[in-house]
Amino acid sequence: MAPLTVLRLGITAFAALVAVGLIVTLLGDRERGSARPLLGVGLATAVGTVLHLLVADLTPPNAALAVTGWDLDATAWVVVGTTTAVIVGGLWVLFAFRYTGRSRRVTQVTAGIVAGVSLGAVAIAGVALGDPSTIAFQLLTVAYLLVGFLVTIGVFLLLWTSIGQQAVPLREPVLLSAGAIVLLAGSFVAQLFERPILLPALTSVGCGLVVVAVVRYPVFETPPAARVLGRDRVVDELADGVLIADRRGQLHDLNPAAERLFDVSRASALDEPIESLFPTPVAPGELAGDGEPLRVELADGTTLSVTADPVTDGRDRSFGYLVRCTDVTDRRQREEQLTLLSQFLVEVVRGRMAAVADETASWTAEPGDGDAAALADRIWERTTELTTLVAGTRSIERAIAEGAVTPEQRLGIRPVVRELRDSIATEPGPQIAIDVPGEPIDTTVTPTLLSSLLEPVLEDACANAVTRVEIALDTDGPAIRITDDRPVGAECGEQERDADLPLAVTRLALEQLGGQLSAKRTDDGRWAVVVGLPTADARGAAPPAPGGGDGK
Repeated sequence: MAPLTVLRLGITAFAALVAVGLIVTLLGDRERGSARPLLGVGLATAVGTVLHLLVADLTPPNAALAVTGWDLDATAWVVVGTTTAVIVGGLWVLFAFRYTGRSRRVTQVTAGIVAGVSLGAVAIAGVALGDPSTIAFQLLTVAYLLVGFLVTIGVFLLLWTSIGQQAVPLREPVLLSAGAIVLLAGSFVAQLFERPILLPALTSVGCGLVVVAVVRYPVFETPPAARVLGRDRVVDELADGVLIADRRGQLHDLNPAAERLFDVSRASALDEPIESLFPTPVAPGELAGDGEPLRVELADGTTLSVTADPVTDGRDRSFGYLVRCTDVTDRRQREEQLTLLSQFLVEVVRGRMAAVADETASWTAEPGDGDAAALADRIWERTTELTTLVAGTRSIERAIAEGAVTPEQRLGIRPVVRELRDSIATEPGPQIAIDVPGEPIDTTVTPTLLSSLLEPVLEDACANAVTRVEIALDTDGPAIRITDDRPVGAECGEQERDADLPLAVTRLALEQLGGQLSAKRTDDGRWAVVVGLPTADARGAAPPAPGGGDGK
Protein backbone atom coordinates (compact mmCIF):
# COMPACT_ATOMS: atom_id res chain seq x y z
CA MET A 1 0.00 0.00 0.00
CA ALA A 2 1.37 3.44 -0.95
CA PRO A 3 2.53 5.73 1.87
CA LEU A 4 0.04 8.40 0.80
CA THR A 5 -2.81 5.91 1.05
CA VAL A 6 -1.67 4.88 4.53
CA LEU A 7 -1.63 8.56 5.56
CA ARG A 8 -5.15 9.05 4.25
CA LEU A 9 -6.43 5.97 6.01
CA GLY A 10 -4.73 7.07 9.24
CA ILE A 11 -6.25 10.55 9.15
CA THR A 12 -9.72 9.20 8.46
CA ALA A 13 -9.39 6.55 11.18
CA PHE A 14 -8.20 9.21 13.63
CA ALA A 15 -11.22 11.38 12.81
CA ALA A 16 -13.52 8.43 13.51
CA LEU A 17 -11.65 7.77 16.77
CA VAL A 18 -12.07 11.38 17.91
CA ALA A 19 -15.79 11.23 17.11
CA VAL A 20 -16.11 8.04 19.16
CA GLY A 21 -14.17 9.78 21.95
CA LEU A 22 -16.76 12.56 21.92
CA ILE A 23 -19.52 9.97 22.25
CA VAL A 24 -17.78 8.27 25.18
CA THR A 25 -17.19 11.62 26.89
CA LEU A 26 -20.87 12.53 26.63
CA LEU A 27 -22.29 9.20 27.80
CA GLY A 28 -22.01 10.23 31.46
CA ASP A 29 -24.15 13.34 30.81
CA ARG A 30 -26.67 11.74 28.47
CA GLU A 31 -29.54 12.44 30.90
CA ARG A 32 -29.05 16.18 30.53
CA GLY A 33 -31.18 17.87 27.87
CA SER A 34 -28.37 19.87 26.29
CA ALA A 35 -26.01 16.87 26.19
CA ARG A 36 -28.20 14.75 23.95
CA PRO A 37 -27.86 16.95 20.82
CA LEU A 38 -24.06 16.90 21.22
CA LEU A 39 -24.22 13.14 21.62
CA GLY A 40 -26.03 13.13 18.27
CA VAL A 41 -23.26 15.30 16.82
CA GLY A 42 -20.68 12.73 17.86
CA LEU A 43 -22.72 9.82 16.48
CA ALA A 44 -23.47 11.53 13.14
CA THR A 45 -19.80 12.53 12.77
CA ALA A 46 -18.61 8.99 13.45
CA VAL A 47 -21.05 7.51 10.92
CA GLY A 48 -20.23 10.19 8.34
CA THR A 49 -16.49 9.56 8.76
CA VAL A 50 -16.92 5.82 8.19
CA LEU A 51 -19.04 6.48 5.08
CA HIS A 52 -16.39 8.88 3.83
CA LEU A 53 -13.83 6.14 4.25
CA LEU A 54 -15.96 3.89 2.03
CA VAL A 55 -16.78 6.33 -0.75
CA ALA A 56 -13.65 8.50 -0.96
CA ASP A 57 -11.25 7.57 -3.77
CA LEU A 58 -8.49 6.31 -1.48
CA THR A 59 -7.27 3.58 -3.82
CA PRO A 60 -8.51 2.56 -7.25
CA PRO A 61 -11.06 1.10 -7.22
CA ASN A 62 -12.65 2.98 -4.27
CA ALA A 63 -13.34 1.24 -0.97
CA ALA A 64 -17.10 1.13 -1.51
CA LEU A 65 -16.67 -0.97 -4.67
CA ALA A 66 -14.15 -3.23 -2.96
CA VAL A 67 -16.23 -3.76 0.20
CA THR A 68 -19.84 -3.56 -0.94
CA GLY A 69 -19.72 -3.83 -4.69
CA TRP A 70 -21.23 -0.35 -5.08
CA ASP A 71 -19.87 1.42 -8.11
CA LEU A 72 -20.26 5.04 -7.00
CA ASP A 73 -19.47 8.23 -8.81
CA ALA A 74 -16.23 10.00 -7.92
CA THR A 75 -18.21 12.85 -6.37
CA ALA A 76 -19.99 10.56 -3.88
CA TRP A 77 -17.75 11.81 -1.05
CA VAL A 78 -19.10 15.33 -1.68
CA VAL A 79 -22.67 14.11 -1.20
CA VAL A 80 -21.78 12.18 1.96
CA GLY A 81 -19.72 15.02 3.40
CA THR A 82 -22.35 17.68 2.72
CA THR A 83 -25.18 15.56 4.12
CA THR A 84 -23.17 14.78 7.25
CA ALA A 85 -22.39 18.49 7.70
CA VAL A 86 -26.10 19.35 7.43
CA ILE A 87 -27.07 16.78 10.08
CA VAL A 88 -24.18 17.64 12.41
CA GLY A 89 -24.80 21.38 12.08
CA GLY A 90 -28.51 20.98 12.80
CA LEU A 91 -27.88 18.91 15.92
CA TRP A 92 -25.34 21.46 17.15
CA VAL A 93 -27.91 24.24 16.67
CA LEU A 94 -30.32 22.34 18.95
CA PHE A 95 -27.56 22.11 21.54
CA ALA A 96 -26.84 25.85 21.25
CA PHE A 97 -30.51 26.75 21.78
CA ARG A 98 -30.79 24.53 24.85
CA TYR A 99 -27.42 25.64 26.20
CA THR A 100 -28.45 29.31 26.07
CA GLY A 101 -31.85 28.60 27.64
CA ARG A 102 -34.14 29.42 24.74
CA SER A 103 -37.83 28.89 25.40
CA ARG A 104 -39.39 25.51 24.85
CA ARG A 105 -41.50 26.76 21.96
CA VAL A 106 -38.48 28.23 20.16
CA THR A 107 -36.52 25.03 20.70
CA GLN A 108 -39.39 22.89 19.40
CA VAL A 109 -39.77 25.01 16.26
CA THR A 110 -36.02 24.86 15.65
CA ALA A 111 -36.02 21.10 16.18
CA GLY A 112 -38.78 20.78 13.57
CA ILE A 113 -36.83 22.83 11.06
CA VAL A 114 -33.63 20.86 11.71
CA ALA A 115 -35.44 17.53 11.41
CA GLY A 116 -37.05 18.55 8.14
CA VAL A 117 -33.83 19.83 6.62
CA SER A 118 -31.85 16.78 7.78
CA LEU A 119 -34.39 14.26 6.46
CA GLY A 120 -34.58 16.17 3.19
CA ALA A 121 -30.79 16.13 2.89
CA VAL A 122 -30.69 12.36 3.52
CA ALA A 123 -33.39 11.79 0.86
CA ILE A 124 -31.56 13.98 -1.64
CA ALA A 125 -28.27 12.23 -0.86
CA GLY A 126 -29.88 8.84 -1.52
CA VAL A 127 -31.00 10.03 -4.95
CA ALA A 128 -27.69 11.72 -5.73
CA LEU A 129 -25.62 8.64 -4.86
CA GLY A 130 -27.64 6.54 -7.28
CA ASP A 131 -28.00 9.11 -10.05
CA PRO A 132 -25.93 12.31 -9.58
CA SER A 133 -27.62 15.39 -11.01
CA THR A 134 -27.19 19.11 -10.88
CA ILE A 135 -30.53 19.68 -9.16
CA ALA A 136 -29.63 17.26 -6.38
CA PHE A 137 -26.37 19.08 -5.67
CA GLN A 138 -28.20 22.43 -5.74
CA LEU A 139 -30.76 21.21 -3.21
CA LEU A 140 -27.99 19.89 -0.95
CA THR A 141 -26.30 23.28 -1.21
CA VAL A 142 -29.52 25.04 -0.17
CA ALA A 143 -29.85 22.72 2.86
CA TYR A 144 -26.19 23.33 3.72
CA LEU A 145 -26.63 27.13 3.53
CA LEU A 146 -29.79 27.02 5.66
CA VAL A 147 -28.04 25.02 8.37
CA GLY A 148 -25.08 27.38 8.10
CA PHE A 149 -27.42 30.31 8.81
CA LEU A 150 -28.81 28.51 11.89
CA VAL A 151 -25.29 27.72 13.09
CA THR A 152 -24.42 31.42 12.78
CA ILE A 153 -27.37 32.26 15.05
CA GLY A 154 -26.24 29.59 17.52
CA VAL A 155 -22.69 30.95 17.56
CA PHE A 156 -24.01 34.45 18.27
CA LEU A 157 -26.16 33.16 21.14
CA LEU A 158 -23.24 31.30 22.69
CA LEU A 159 -20.88 34.25 22.48
CA TRP A 160 -23.53 36.58 23.86
CA THR A 161 -23.82 34.48 27.03
CA SER A 162 -20.22 35.42 27.78
CA ILE A 163 -19.76 38.86 26.23
CA GLY A 164 -23.18 40.33 26.91
CA GLN A 165 -24.43 38.42 29.93
CA GLN A 166 -21.11 37.54 31.61
CA ALA A 167 -22.59 34.12 32.43
CA VAL A 168 -19.65 31.92 31.41
CA PRO A 169 -15.93 32.35 30.64
CA LEU A 170 -15.39 33.38 27.01
CA ARG A 171 -13.24 30.34 26.23
CA GLU A 172 -16.15 27.95 26.79
CA PRO A 173 -18.51 29.29 24.05
CA VAL A 174 -15.52 30.03 21.78
CA LEU A 175 -14.39 26.39 21.81
CA LEU A 176 -17.94 25.12 21.26
CA SER A 177 -18.54 27.60 18.44
CA ALA A 178 -15.18 26.93 16.80
CA GLY A 179 -15.89 23.19 16.87
CA ALA A 180 -19.22 23.71 15.11
CA ILE A 181 -17.73 26.02 12.49
CA VAL A 182 -14.89 23.61 11.68
CA LEU A 183 -17.28 20.63 11.44
CA LEU A 184 -19.59 22.57 9.14
CA ALA A 185 -16.78 24.01 7.00
CA GLY A 186 -14.93 20.70 6.50
CA SER A 187 -16.97 19.62 3.48
CA PHE A 188 -16.79 23.04 1.83
CA VAL A 189 -13.01 23.37 2.30
CA ALA A 190 -12.41 19.87 0.96
CA GLN A 191 -14.48 20.63 -2.13
CA LEU A 192 -12.82 24.00 -2.58
CA PHE A 193 -9.34 22.45 -2.72
CA GLU A 194 -10.60 19.19 -4.27
CA ARG A 195 -8.86 17.20 -1.55
CA PRO A 196 -11.19 14.64 0.10
CA ILE A 197 -8.65 14.03 2.86
CA LEU A 198 -9.25 17.54 4.22
CA LEU A 199 -12.74 16.51 5.33
CA PRO A 200 -11.67 13.92 7.98
CA ALA A 201 -8.74 16.14 8.98
CA LEU A 202 -11.05 19.07 9.78
CA THR A 203 -13.59 16.70 11.32
CA SER A 204 -11.01 15.52 13.86
CA VAL A 205 -10.16 19.15 14.70
CA GLY A 206 -13.82 20.12 15.14
CA CYS A 207 -14.65 17.12 17.31
CA GLY A 208 -11.48 17.69 19.30
CA LEU A 209 -12.49 21.27 20.11
CA VAL A 210 -15.89 20.11 21.36
CA VAL A 211 -14.28 17.37 23.48
CA VAL A 212 -11.91 19.90 25.07
CA ALA A 213 -14.83 22.22 25.89
CA VAL A 214 -16.88 19.40 27.44
CA VAL A 215 -13.96 18.12 29.53
CA ARG A 216 -12.58 21.52 30.50
CA TYR A 217 -15.79 23.45 31.30
CA PRO A 218 -19.15 22.72 33.03
CA VAL A 219 -21.02 22.74 29.72
CA PHE A 220 -23.95 20.70 31.03
CA GLU A 221 -24.34 22.35 34.42
CA THR A 222 -27.09 24.96 34.91
CA PRO A 223 -27.71 26.64 31.52
CA PRO A 224 -26.10 30.08 31.26
CA ALA A 225 -29.47 31.76 30.86
CA ALA A 226 -30.64 30.27 34.15
CA ARG A 227 -27.35 31.29 35.76
CA VAL A 228 -27.91 34.86 34.62
CA LEU A 229 -31.52 34.95 35.80
CA GLY A 230 -30.53 33.44 39.13
CA ARG A 231 -27.77 35.99 39.53
CA ASP A 232 -29.99 38.91 38.54
CA ARG A 233 -32.80 37.89 40.88
CA VAL A 234 -30.78 36.70 43.85
CA VAL A 235 -27.25 38.06 43.81
CA ASP A 236 -28.28 41.52 42.62
CA GLU A 237 -30.83 41.75 45.43
CA LEU A 238 -28.35 40.81 48.15
CA ALA A 239 -27.44 43.52 50.64
CA ASP A 240 -23.94 42.04 50.79
CA GLY A 241 -21.37 42.85 48.14
CA VAL A 242 -20.57 39.86 45.90
CA LEU A 243 -17.39 39.70 43.83
CA ILE A 244 -16.62 36.99 41.27
CA ALA A 245 -12.93 36.44 40.52
CA ASP A 246 -11.09 33.87 38.43
CA ARG A 247 -8.27 31.68 39.70
CA ARG A 248 -5.75 34.46 39.04
CA GLY A 249 -7.70 36.93 41.15
CA GLN A 250 -9.03 38.97 38.19
CA LEU A 251 -12.47 40.43 38.81
CA HIS A 252 -15.12 39.04 36.44
CA ASP A 253 -18.34 40.29 38.00
CA LEU A 254 -19.78 42.21 40.95
CA ASN A 255 -23.29 43.02 42.11
CA PRO A 256 -24.79 46.49 42.74
CA ALA A 257 -24.19 46.22 46.49
CA ALA A 258 -20.46 45.76 45.83
CA GLU A 259 -20.47 48.80 43.55
CA ARG A 260 -21.94 50.87 46.39
CA LEU A 261 -19.59 49.48 49.03
CA PHE A 262 -16.43 50.15 47.04
CA ASP A 263 -17.75 53.22 45.18
CA VAL A 264 -16.83 51.81 41.77
CA SER A 265 -18.70 51.09 38.58
CA ARG A 266 -18.94 47.59 37.19
CA ALA A 267 -17.40 48.62 33.86
CA SER A 268 -14.30 50.12 35.49
CA ALA A 269 -13.76 47.22 37.91
CA LEU A 270 -13.99 44.27 35.51
CA ASP A 271 -10.72 42.50 34.68
CA GLU A 272 -8.94 44.43 37.46
CA PRO A 273 -7.18 42.57 40.30
CA ILE A 274 -9.58 42.02 43.17
CA GLU A 275 -6.94 43.37 45.57
CA SER A 276 -7.35 46.81 43.97
CA LEU A 277 -10.72 47.21 45.73
CA PHE A 278 -9.31 46.69 49.23
CA PRO A 279 -6.90 48.91 51.20
CA THR A 280 -5.17 45.78 52.53
CA PRO A 281 -4.11 42.66 50.61
CA VAL A 282 -6.94 40.16 50.16
CA ALA A 283 -6.08 36.81 48.54
CA PRO A 284 -9.30 34.88 47.68
CA GLY A 285 -7.45 31.55 47.55
CA GLU A 286 -5.97 31.92 51.02
CA LEU A 287 -9.22 33.30 52.39
CA ALA A 288 -11.19 30.33 51.01
CA GLY A 289 -8.65 27.93 52.47
CA ASP A 290 -8.75 29.50 55.95
CA GLY A 291 -12.54 29.46 56.15
CA GLU A 292 -12.45 32.39 58.60
CA PRO A 293 -13.85 35.83 57.76
CA LEU A 294 -11.40 38.69 57.37
CA ARG A 295 -12.16 42.11 58.85
CA VAL A 296 -11.28 44.95 56.45
CA GLU A 297 -11.82 48.65 57.13
CA LEU A 298 -12.32 50.84 54.07
CA ALA A 299 -11.14 54.41 53.72
CA ASP A 300 -14.62 55.81 54.52
CA GLY A 301 -14.72 53.96 57.85
CA THR A 302 -16.91 51.09 56.65
CA THR A 303 -15.95 47.77 58.21
CA LEU A 304 -16.39 44.66 56.05
CA SER A 305 -16.40 41.00 56.95
CA VAL A 306 -14.91 39.30 53.87
CA THR A 307 -15.32 35.59 53.11
CA ALA A 308 -14.45 33.58 50.00
CA ASP A 309 -15.69 30.31 48.56
CA PRO A 310 -14.29 28.43 45.55
CA VAL A 311 -16.52 28.23 42.48
CA THR A 312 -16.56 24.62 41.26
CA ASP A 313 -18.67 22.42 39.04
CA GLY A 314 -20.07 18.94 39.61
CA ARG A 315 -16.63 17.44 39.06
CA ASP A 316 -14.96 19.69 41.64
CA ARG A 317 -13.09 21.63 38.97
CA SER A 318 -12.23 25.12 40.22
CA PHE A 319 -13.10 28.14 38.08
CA GLY A 320 -12.46 30.95 40.53
CA TYR A 321 -13.84 32.40 43.75
CA LEU A 322 -16.99 34.04 45.06
CA VAL A 323 -16.03 36.73 47.56
CA ARG A 324 -18.78 38.00 49.86
CA CYS A 325 -18.37 41.35 51.61
CA THR A 326 -20.73 42.02 54.53
CA ASP A 327 -20.99 45.48 56.03
CA VAL A 328 -20.45 44.93 59.77
CA THR A 329 -19.89 48.57 60.71
CA ASP A 330 -22.93 48.55 63.02
CA ARG A 331 -21.82 45.24 64.50
CA ARG A 332 -18.35 46.63 65.18
CA GLN A 333 -19.87 49.71 66.79
CA ARG A 334 -22.05 47.50 69.00
CA GLU A 335 -18.99 45.52 70.01
CA GLU A 336 -17.20 48.73 70.94
CA GLN A 337 -20.23 49.94 72.88
CA LEU A 338 -20.48 46.68 74.79
CA THR A 339 -16.76 46.75 75.55
CA LEU A 340 -16.98 50.30 76.87
CA LEU A 341 -19.98 49.50 79.05
CA SER A 342 -18.27 46.42 80.47
CA GLN A 343 -15.09 48.36 81.22
CA PHE A 344 -17.08 51.09 82.95
CA LEU A 345 -18.98 48.54 85.02
CA VAL A 346 -15.79 46.77 86.07
CA GLU A 347 -14.19 50.06 87.12
CA VAL A 348 -17.22 51.10 89.17
CA VAL A 349 -17.51 47.73 90.89
CA ARG A 350 -13.78 47.65 91.60
CA GLY A 351 -13.83 51.18 93.04
CA ARG A 352 -16.88 50.59 95.23
CA MET A 353 -15.65 47.26 96.54
CA ALA A 354 -12.26 48.81 97.25
CA ALA A 355 -14.02 51.47 99.32
CA VAL A 356 -15.92 48.78 101.22
CA ALA A 357 -12.67 46.91 101.84
CA ASP A 358 -11.02 50.07 103.16
CA GLU A 359 -13.88 50.76 105.54
CA THR A 360 -13.86 47.17 106.73
CA ALA A 361 -10.10 47.26 107.32
CA SER A 362 -10.43 50.57 109.18
CA TRP A 363 -13.15 49.17 111.43
CA THR A 364 -11.12 46.00 112.06
CA ALA A 365 -8.17 48.07 113.19
CA GLU A 366 -10.34 50.08 115.65
CA PRO A 367 -13.52 48.06 116.28
CA GLY A 368 -16.48 49.62 118.01
CA ASP A 369 -19.96 48.30 118.77
CA GLY A 370 -21.71 51.36 117.38
CA ASP A 371 -19.77 51.36 114.13
CA ALA A 372 -20.53 47.71 113.24
CA ALA A 373 -24.21 48.27 112.48
CA ALA A 374 -23.48 51.38 110.43
CA LEU A 375 -20.75 49.57 108.51
CA ALA A 376 -23.07 46.65 107.77
CA ASP A 377 -25.73 49.07 106.52
CA ARG A 378 -23.24 50.82 104.23
CA ILE A 379 -21.98 47.48 102.87
CA TRP A 380 -25.53 46.33 102.25
CA GLU A 381 -26.44 49.64 100.60
CA ARG A 382 -23.40 49.62 98.32
CA THR A 383 -23.92 45.94 97.43
CA THR A 384 -27.57 46.59 96.54
CA GLU A 385 -26.55 49.62 94.54
CA LEU A 386 -23.95 47.63 92.61
CA THR A 387 -26.37 44.76 92.02
CA THR A 388 -28.93 47.18 90.57
CA LEU A 389 -26.24 48.81 88.47
CA VAL A 390 -25.05 45.46 87.08
CA ALA A 391 -28.62 44.39 86.28
CA GLY A 392 -29.36 47.66 84.46
CA THR A 393 -26.09 47.49 82.53
CA ARG A 394 -26.70 43.90 81.46
CA SER A 395 -30.19 44.85 80.29
CA ILE A 396 -28.78 47.61 78.07
CA GLU A 397 -26.02 45.32 76.81
CA ARG A 398 -28.54 42.64 75.82
CA ALA A 399 -30.64 45.17 73.93
CA ILE A 400 -27.59 46.48 72.04
CA ALA A 401 -26.22 42.98 71.34
CA GLU A 402 -29.55 41.92 69.84
CA GLY A 403 -29.15 44.62 67.23
CA ALA A 404 -31.69 46.94 68.76
CA VAL A 405 -30.15 49.94 67.02
CA THR A 406 -31.80 50.01 63.62
CA PRO A 407 -32.10 52.43 60.71
CA GLU A 408 -34.40 55.38 61.25
CA GLN A 409 -37.85 54.25 62.22
CA ARG A 410 -41.07 55.53 63.70
CA LEU A 411 -41.26 54.57 67.37
CA GLY A 412 -44.30 54.89 69.63
CA ILE A 413 -43.11 56.25 73.01
CA ARG A 414 -46.35 56.11 75.00
CA PRO A 415 -46.69 52.29 75.22
CA VAL A 416 -43.06 51.94 76.34
CA VAL A 417 -43.42 54.61 79.04
CA ARG A 418 -46.72 53.23 80.31
CA GLU A 419 -45.34 49.72 80.62
CA LEU A 420 -42.29 51.04 82.42
CA ARG A 421 -44.44 53.08 84.81
CA ASP A 422 -46.60 50.09 85.67
CA SER A 423 -43.55 47.99 86.50
CA ILE A 424 -41.90 50.63 88.73
CA ALA A 425 -44.78 52.51 90.42
CA THR A 426 -45.71 51.48 93.98
CA GLU A 427 -48.69 52.41 96.12
CA PRO A 428 -46.82 54.46 98.79
CA GLY A 429 -44.45 55.92 96.19
CA PRO A 430 -44.78 59.19 94.28
CA GLN A 431 -47.38 59.69 91.60
CA ILE A 432 -46.07 59.19 88.04
CA ALA A 433 -47.75 61.47 85.49
CA ILE A 434 -47.30 60.85 81.73
CA ASP A 435 -47.60 63.63 79.16
CA VAL A 436 -46.56 61.81 76.01
CA PRO A 437 -48.49 62.10 72.70
CA GLY A 438 -49.52 58.95 70.88
CA GLU A 439 -47.82 59.86 67.60
CA PRO A 440 -44.60 57.93 66.89
CA ILE A 441 -41.28 59.76 66.60
CA ASP A 442 -38.14 59.30 64.52
CA THR A 443 -35.30 57.62 66.40
CA THR A 444 -32.74 54.85 65.96
CA VAL A 445 -33.65 52.85 69.06
CA THR A 446 -36.27 50.16 69.43
CA PRO A 447 -38.75 49.77 72.29
CA THR A 448 -36.58 47.19 74.09
CA LEU A 449 -33.51 49.41 74.13
CA LEU A 450 -35.53 52.51 75.02
CA SER A 451 -37.07 50.73 78.01
CA SER A 452 -33.63 49.61 79.21
CA LEU A 453 -32.28 53.16 78.90
CA LEU A 454 -35.18 54.83 80.71
CA GLU A 455 -35.59 52.32 83.53
CA PRO A 456 -32.68 53.47 85.74
CA VAL A 457 -33.63 57.13 85.15
CA LEU A 458 -37.24 56.57 86.21
CA GLU A 459 -36.23 54.40 89.18
CA ASP A 460 -33.86 57.13 90.38
CA ALA A 461 -36.61 59.74 90.04
CA CYS A 462 -39.12 57.62 91.98
CA ALA A 463 -36.56 56.85 94.69
CA ASN A 464 -35.81 60.56 95.32
CA ALA A 465 -39.13 62.30 94.56
CA VAL A 466 -41.33 63.47 97.39
CA THR A 467 -44.77 63.35 95.79
CA ARG A 468 -44.66 63.51 91.99
CA VAL A 469 -42.71 62.38 88.90
CA GLU A 470 -43.56 63.72 85.45
CA ILE A 471 -42.63 62.20 82.08
CA ALA A 472 -42.91 64.42 79.01
CA LEU A 473 -41.78 64.24 75.39
CA ASP A 474 -40.16 66.93 73.31
CA THR A 475 -40.70 65.84 69.68
CA ASP A 476 -38.28 68.40 68.27
CA GLY A 477 -35.27 66.75 69.95
CA PRO A 478 -36.54 64.18 70.22
CA ALA A 479 -36.01 64.03 73.98
CA ILE A 480 -37.78 62.52 76.97
CA ARG A 481 -37.82 64.70 80.09
CA ILE A 482 -38.31 63.10 83.52
CA THR A 483 -38.75 65.61 86.37
CA ASP A 484 -39.32 65.07 90.09
CA ASP A 485 -39.72 67.21 93.21
CA ARG A 486 -36.75 65.88 95.21
CA PRO A 487 -35.44 68.24 97.91
CA VAL A 488 -32.88 70.83 96.91
CA GLY A 489 -29.34 69.75 97.79
CA ALA A 490 -29.90 66.00 97.40
CA GLU A 491 -27.61 66.02 94.41
CA CYS A 492 -24.65 67.86 95.98
CA GLY A 493 -21.21 66.64 97.02
CA GLU A 494 -20.78 62.94 97.76
CA GLN A 495 -24.51 62.55 97.47
CA GLU A 496 -24.35 63.90 93.88
CA ARG A 497 -21.95 61.16 92.86
CA ASP A 498 -24.15 58.52 94.46
CA ALA A 499 -27.30 59.96 92.87
CA ASP A 500 -25.68 60.20 89.48
CA LEU A 501 -24.35 56.63 89.45
CA PRO A 502 -27.64 54.96 88.36
CA LEU A 503 -27.69 57.36 85.39
CA ALA A 504 -24.05 56.85 84.42
CA VAL A 505 -24.61 53.72 82.34
CA THR A 506 -27.58 55.29 80.53
CA ARG A 507 -25.52 58.42 79.82
CA LEU A 508 -22.59 56.36 78.53
CA ALA A 509 -24.80 54.15 76.34
CA LEU A 510 -26.63 57.16 74.90
CA GLU A 511 -23.36 58.87 74.01
CA GLN A 512 -22.23 55.75 72.18
CA LEU A 513 -25.54 55.56 70.31
CA GLY A 514 -25.50 59.22 69.27
CA GLY A 515 -27.74 60.67 71.99
CA GLN A 516 -27.00 62.25 75.36
CA LEU A 517 -28.28 62.70 78.89
CA SER A 518 -28.29 65.81 81.04
CA ALA A 519 -29.47 66.37 84.64
CA LYS A 520 -30.11 69.87 86.04
CA ARG A 521 -32.35 71.97 88.25
CA THR A 522 -35.13 73.80 86.45
CA ASP A 523 -36.21 77.38 87.12
CA ASP A 524 -39.00 76.18 89.40
CA GLY A 525 -36.57 74.13 91.52
CA ARG A 526 -37.46 70.68 90.23
CA TRP A 527 -34.82 68.07 89.26
CA ALA A 528 -34.99 67.17 85.55
CA VAL A 529 -33.21 64.49 83.58
CA VAL A 530 -33.37 64.96 79.82
CA VAL A 531 -32.76 61.87 77.68
CA GLY A 532 -31.85 63.03 74.16
CA LEU A 533 -32.69 60.16 71.79
CA PRO A 534 -30.40 59.42 68.82
CA THR A 535 -31.68 59.91 65.29
CA ALA A 536 -30.35 58.90 61.89
CA ASP A 537 -29.99 62.48 60.63
CA ALA A 538 -28.69 64.33 63.68
CA ARG A 539 -26.83 62.31 66.26
CA GLY A 540 -25.72 63.88 69.47
CA ALA A 541 -27.85 67.03 69.12
CA ALA A 542 -28.06 68.99 72.35
CA PRO A 543 -31.26 68.30 74.25
CA PRO A 544 -33.57 71.15 75.10
CA ALA A 545 -33.17 72.92 78.40
CA PRO A 546 -35.20 71.31 81.20
CA GLY A 547 -38.52 72.92 81.80
CA GLY A 548 -38.00 75.37 78.99
CA GLY A 549 -35.67 77.55 81.13
CA ASP A 550 -32.00 78.27 80.95
CA GLY A 551 -31.03 75.15 82.82
CA LYS A 552 -29.44 76.91 85.77
